[in-house]
Amino acid sequence: MNNKNYYWLIGFSVCLGAVAFYKFNTTDTTATSVRAVNVPQENLTLSQADTTVMPSSPTLANSAQSSSKKDTDKYTHLQDRLEAMRERRPNVQFDPVAVEAALQRTTTWENTKKTPKHLPLKPEEFTDGRQFIQLDSLKIETLMPGDSVTVSITDLGQHDYKVVIDNIEKHDYNSISWYGHIDGNDGQTYQVSFTRGEKLTLGGVDTPEGHYVLQAHGNDGWIASSKILFKVDPNVSDEVYPTEEKPHH
Repeated sequence: MNNKNYYWLIGFSVCLGAVAFYKFNTTDTTATSVRAVNVPQENLTLSQADTTVMPSSPTLANSAQSSSKKDTDKYTHLQDRLEAMRERRPNVQFDPVAVEAALQRTTTWENTKKTPKHLPLKPEEFTDGRQFIQLDSLKIETLMPGDSVTVSITDLGQHDYKVVIDNIEKHDYNSISWYGHIDGNDGQTYQVSFTRGEKLTLGGVDTPEGHYVLQAHGNDGWIASSKILFKVDPNVSDEVYPTEEKPHH
């Protein structure tokens, strides 16, 4: 093979490799972008505790906010965060000093030693093992996509979980939902959601140890394992028959 043909073959091979590399990377980047866009939509799953207060869809097109570093950077300054909070709740006056103090706190609630007897619970439910808490309502109100906060659950020992906020939705009746997730040590992702109205807060927290339900009236509330709330009566049969009548023995 003469030198001319040899160099032509080398040049052709380099060009072909460059085209293939470009096409491969362009395809991979597109696929990655699609996955990134779809992830927040998967995080909109509601827990059982939230379905009683959530509408089928938000009324504001721009109410869902995706979690990203860019979103977090939007609220670096206190004024930007206050404006976002006032846009979500235009009828509420937020004290800048109180909001700034809430931003320094890292937890969403504290355990309370005194049982709030005014909560709408049956007498036996005050002693069934649920954890009574003092909710930090203002802390929740300050949360934006990309923020993280710690939730503490004392069931079966002390468990502190870091929740990263993914989405926020405002609904058509003065209700707002915060959606987030917990990255478990087992490699799994666990969904978390809080929905706040004017006075009532409901929440669902999936953890490696199980599902927990939260309810608060004002700042007084409780959190409990679903195992406590949905007990099975051993005296009631759970058999399912194909017809309305049970078989005769």
